[in-house]
Amino acid sequence: MIDNFYNMLTDEKLSQIHEASIEVLEKTGLRVDHPVALEKLAAAGARVEKGNQRVYLSSDMVEQALKTAPKSFTCAGRTPEFDFLVRKTGQDQMPSFRTVGGAINIYNLSTNESRPIGIKDCGDMTHLVDGLSNLNILGALTPQDIQLETYDIETLKIMLEKGRKHIWALTTDSKNLKYQLEMMEAVAGNRQALSKRPICSGIVCLIAPLYFPFDEIERLLLYGEYNLPVRVPLAPIIGANAPYTLAGTITQTNAEALGSLVVLQTLCPKIPTWYYALVQSMDMGKGYTQFVNPEIMLVETALMQLARHYDLPAATSPVMGNSCQAHQIMFERGTSLTMTALAGINEVGGVGGIENGLTTSPELVVIENEIIAYVKRLLGGVDINQETMAVEVIIRDDHKGKYLEDPHTFNHLRKETRFKPYLFDGRPLLEWQKNPRTIIDRAVEKMAAIMKDHSVPPLEEKLTQELDRILKTAKKQLAK
Repeated sequence: MIDNFYNMLTDEKLSQIHEASIEVLEKTGLRVDHPVALEKLAAAGARVEKGNQRVYLSSDMVEQALKTAPKSFTCAGRTPEFDFLVRKTGQDQMPSFRTVGGAINIYNLSTNESRPIGIKDCGDMTHLVDGLSNLNILGALTPQDIQLETYDIETLKIMLEKGRKHIWALTTDSKNLKYQLEMMEAVAGNRQALSKRPICSGIVCLIAPLYFPFDEIERLLLYGEYNLPVRVPLAPIIGANAPYTLAGTITQTNAEALGSLVVLQTLCPKIPTWYYALVQSMDMGKGYTQFVNPEIMLVETALMQLARHYDLPAATSPVMGNSCQAHQIMFERGTSLTMTALAGINEVGGVGGIENGLTTSPELVVIENEIIAYVKRLLGGVDINQETMAVEVIIRDDHKGKYLEDPHTFNHLRKETRFKPYLFDGRPLLEWQKNPRTIIDRAVEKMAAIMKDHSVPPLEEKLTQELDRILKTAKKQLAK
């Protein structure tokens, strides 16, 4: 791993933002629309105004939450070879990478055509991600062709059946979550096994600015029973639900991160979580939001540094842009992935996402898998020791430039890591013109090969039957 990550902020500015965030929590506080949560937060030392559901948090409560939050935890796959440890990036720890969650449309990067996502697409994406070596987590999609009231439960079922990697299981509400947890428990073996090796992680939403709705707390309490990892997406829109100044957005988002941590660790002590910033920017001239631009990168880089300062795993979704034009996508993904990785990110989300996450592209998932390999090589750094510095080799060569013949080259040819592309094409122009296939063509070819040749061991028949039973019960109970 590289020895040092990029720090945008000085220690003095880090302290300024932290103190400003604490002031926001002390004077403005959080809105928490849940009576049990209000009582527990009051018992923990918060100043609570039940009439307007306002919770004011002290610096002592923030410090206690920072001490209580796990510094590392496991995210498990359906089978153990896909387990990985979440901890602050560094310490020889590469980031993990997650596909976009919640998308409702699917986009063909080759034909420029889009359509609504179906339940079959959810299974196909699960199979594809299972066969891509650089992706660790599968985000749940939103199929449009099945029963609306239970789509999240049915989506989780097909993801559990078609793949083995860790799942970010999005959910409609706490009623549906109970059935999802029942499915997770069935596949894991029992409640204790699911708590020890969580095959799925959950979501609890804070609505910017600084507001926890009732059902988000209900979901948190359910996740807490299993101690499942949860992400709290902090979704500031610069200039809309967060201040127009970048420093103001950083301050509010950090206050939301610390406030969320207090809520999580007070209601569900030691529940695993990330410092997860999902930053957008309002285009004041055109009236839409953006997920990738220089200002967003600056804000996210500062927030990643704050997460490392607090010794918390940092996550963001820097690859979920607006553009659906392939050449622009390549630029946006390359620059944003590289910058956040060098800033010390722990989890990169949004892989395959375009149109601000409303749409996903399987071809883009394949391409980003290769971009991720490139970024991982950057993070691998340079192995510097007496042997690799090759002083004796340079002296022995004596200005001849014949290192291809030197034994040192052969000794290190397979030892020293090199990035080996499959999709990127480095052929000279004249050679490429003889067979001018694009990176999209090669991605389509690789995707087809994975869908045809990659094998995923099926669940046991009795387990599949149990998932069918749970889904059937959910449909009966939840259908309007």
